[in-house]
Amino acid sequence: MKPLIDNFTFCPQCKGPLNKIGDGLINCPSCGFHFYLKPSLTTALILENSKGEIFLTKRKFPPKKNYWDVPGGFINLKETAEECLRREIKEELGIKLSKINYFGSYWSYYPYKNIDYQTLCLVYTAKYEKQKITLNDDVKGGQFIPKKNIRLNELSFDDIRNALRDYLRLGE
Repeated sequence: MKPLIDNFTFCPQCKGPLNKIGDGLINCPSCGFHFYLKPSLTTALILENSKGEIFLTKRKFPPKKNYWDVPGGFINLKETAEECLRREIKEELGIKLSKINYFGSYWSYYPYKNIDYQTLCLVYTAKYEKQKITLNDDVKGGQFIPKKNIRLNELSFDDIRNALRDYLRLGE
């Protein structure tokens, strides 16, 4: 995999060669064009039931097919993080969230078509309100798992691993 910045060679305005300045700035010395690369924003939900178990999903598609994950996804243009989270939870689990709480942000890489996209995941928590969960969209499976049985090394991405590690530490 290669970083996203390595895929930009020529200026989209004048077609001249680009300079890469640091990790996130592309500059064209010919016309002065600047482009700042930013992380792709995602959301994730740590959903806990009354028994203190966390709902994990099994990924249906690459990347990280068959790895455990938490529900969530990429934020669309003109969408807030909260709107994204509610949309993704409805798409993936078929439930509506009432109260959500912001937990923290975590970065990671999302490998897609031979490029490592940096992501910034905005993680939320919620209590499960006993709605019927219907797995849809890009979810292959899912279940509530006791906190002590969650194997962090079997989770999909670093941001999810780190968020769950921090969440589980709070309960100690």
